[in-house]
Amino acid sequence: MEVILLEKVRNLGSLGEQVKVKSGFARNFLIPYGKAVYATAENRAKFEARRAELEKAANEALSTAQARAEKMTGATVQIVRKIGEEGKLFGSVGIKDVCDAMHEAGYALEKSEVHFDRGPIKDVGDHEVSISLHPEVNLKIIVSVVGEK
Repeated sequence: MEVILLEKVRNLGSLGEQVKVKSGFARNFLIPYGKAVYATAENRAKFEARRAELEKAANEALSTAQARAEKMTGATVQIVRKIGEEGKLFGSVGIKDVCDAMHEAGYALEKSEVHFDRGPIKDVGDHEVSISLHPEVNLKIIVSVVGEK
């Protein structure tokens, strides 16, 4: 199935590209979330009529993400968790925990913008966490997990 992208999608393409995707991906994600439309002659004409408007919105989203990234660059948040006698965490530190800690530190962050490279954090110490504010704007923050008995 071919679709026309209405915004840049990571690992797929950028605004205006006509790409071939699996039908389920188009039906269940791209089209319902407004990221693409079916590649028909009628939709191509509508897209070309709105191209300037969509490009302007994409540039605004990119500049907003870059401004947020400047504020977050080098950020370090501390999360306190209970540990056992052997120094092991009870449970793990997940994406929601990182988002909550960032909100407490004064940064606006969505759960979908946080990516763990190696799964949830299960050890005490400093860990790098990837933040993706936009397909073109990525940064890393330090999450310091501190244990309390």
